[in-house]
Amino acid sequence: MEVEQFVSELVTQMNRNARVIDVQEAADAYRVRIAGTTGVVAACEVPREAMTAAATRPEVRQRLVSLLKRCADDTVATVPDGRA
Repeated sequence: MEVEQFVSELVTQMNRNARVIDVQEAADAYRVRIAGTTGVVAACEVPREAMTAAATRPEVRQRLVSLLKRCADDTVATVPDGRA
C-alpha cells in the first residue's frame, strides 16, 4: 500500500479544498500534514497499525477518515452561502 496516495485520496474525498502536503513515516506512526485554503498547516499522527488496517477494514477506515477530517477542517475556510 502506498500510504501517501491512500491518505491523499481520503482527504480530497472528504474535503476537496484540503491537500496532503506530506506523510512522514516513524517507527510506530505516520505524521500527516494537511494544508488548505487558510494558510494553516495541520498535522496529525496516525498509528501504523491503524493505517494498515484501514486499507482492508471499512470500520477502521471510517475512524481514519474522521481523524483526517478533523485535521483538514482546521485548514479550510468556510464560505458563507449568503442565506443569513
